Amino acid sequence: MAIIVQCNCGKKFKAKDSLSGKRVRCPGCRNPVTVGGEDGPRKGKSGPDSSGFDPQEALARYEAAQKKKAETAAEEAARQEEKNRLIASYDQLSGKKKKKDQKKDELAADAKPKKPTVVVKAADAGGTILSNPFVKYLIIAALLFGGAYGSVKLVNVIVNYTSGEVTSGPKAEDQIKELEIQARRALAAGEYAKVNDLLRKMVEIDPGRERHRNYQIIKNDL
Repeated sequence: MAIIVQCNCGKKFKAKDSLSGKRVRCPGCRNPVTVGGEDGPRKGKSGPDSSGFDPQEALARYEAAQKKKAETAAEEAARQEEKNRLIASYDQLSGKKKKKDQKKDELAADAKPKKPTVVVKAADAGGTILSNPFVKYLIIAALLFGGAYGSVKLVNVIVNYTSGEVTSGPKAEDQIKELEIQARRALAAGEYAKVNDLLRKMVEIDPGRERHRNYQIIKNDL
């Protein structure tokens, strides 16, 4: 009667009764198998299989590696947080952050357009006047022929003129435009006397205004 033999590789085959207790080669994997008995150590629930692979051991190693990886990441995050805290504390103690904020505010202030002051306008006006060759000639002449008194008077004239340029009101052209607007309104309202008075003021500001087109139009509409 034949004996059915099952190899660890899963292969089943038949062997003669005379081979009972003896080892034969498996026709599938060619490994030795005991006929009528178990070949090799008995495999438990958590033990390694025929290839020597132990799933429980592999799972334990994987879990240990993951745990170590998580601990390493947590330690690195803690170290980085401590580093940032120390840097912030040092900056606060050394006043570095305050200097950065102050510098940022200064840069923002410099970026804003600055309105020219009276002093700046006066300096510009004075520079324009003194750059005139005729004015330079007058100053030199005053120094040569007028002495100290003459030079002082001339300087006072230049300073007064500069102050007048800085503190003067609207320009003549702007004043005339405003008078023209008022004259047209008065003309529309039938206030002809007021129109004549406004035309007279235009000529006082600019004697050549009578030849201007706008002046002539208002004059002809009276």
